[in-house]
Amino acid sequence: MASSTLILRRYAVALHALAQEAGIVEAVEAELADLDAVFSQSADLRDQMANPRLSATTKKAVLLQLLGAANTDVLRRTVLLMADKGRAALVGELHAAFQTVSMEASGRAVADVVSAAPLDDAARGQLIARLSDLTKRDISLSESVDPDLLGGLRVTIGSKMIDGSLKRRLETIQDSLLNAPLAG
Repeated sequence: MASSTLILRRYAVALHALAQEAGIVEAVEAELADLDAVFSQSADLRDQMANPRLSATTKKAVLLQLLGAANTDVLRRTVLLMADKGRAALVGELHAAFQTVSMEASGRAVADVVSAAPLDDAARGQLIARLSDLTKRDISLSESVDPDLLGGLRVTIGSKMIDGSLKRRLETIQDSLLNAPLAG
């Protein structure tokens, strides 16, 4: 996991704990979604927050203007702290990290599933059941198709990946054959 991801996770965990304590998790999530939408639509804003030449004071002023009518003080304080600590460039990614922490706290997780062909309902149900047993969480799937896999699945839940694709299996067999000792 990259250091920026770990740092972002710490802010998300702290923000979630404060929001949960105040009973405003949903409100914080909604405001983060609005903030994320602004960051997603503006490359200039992302560049501005990542610019090391801009002072923390300038970045905080921009962020305060973006937060404007934000009703949750914990979000405002977290975003300003991130700017003070030189992490303003990560503010646009805070929503996704907060969602992950929120899901974990409620015993849920999203499995990113890449398959060679679209999953049918039976396969989807079996996969959800199996992943729920493995993780002890309620699983929902985010599915995509990659014909390069040839067959099988690649599943990522958080920072864990299970690669059961035919492409990976063939690569493993190829490595075994190439590294096998030759009979002489």
